[in-house]
Amino acid sequence: MPWRTVHLVEDHLAFTALWGKFTSNELRQYDEVALASLKFIPYPLIHTIYDCTGLESLPPLVEMSQLRVARHHKIGWVIFVGVQNDMLRFMFSITTQLFRQRLRFLDSHAEALQFIREVDSTLPRLDSFDVPAIVEQLRTGIMPPGLKFIGP
Repeated sequence: MPWRTVHLVEDHLAFTALWGKFTSNELRQYDEVALASLKFIPYPLIHTIYDCTGLESLPPLVEMSQLRVARHHKIGWVIFVGVQNDMLRFMFSITTQLFRQRLRFLDSHAEALQFIREVDSTLPRLDSFDVPAIVEQLRTGIMPPGLKFIGP
């Protein structure tokens, strides 16, 4: 399973680690889990930071463009960190443009946390998160302490 999602700030800031070869089946599963989690979000927007440092591939663009969650009115900023491959960057860019999402590509987790705090002042301080450790825990199937698990 090359993805795991947690809330860094419950119902307001999600964090998804993506790695390996992200398949069409996993994309559909992600879409279902993400849509279900949005039903209970009390905030007007939920932002998501995606760690892509270990991501190798995505499903075809036509399948990416069918994500139902991406059309949801509560989707805030979408931030991708560590996209190493130009083709993956292109696919993420095209997909988010199709959905008219707010998008940023950043080089580090620290930059992502700083950026999201600057654009949404309702978020608490975020400098206490050890995001590289969280990524490692998620990839090995360990639930990081103090974070709410979303899926899978």
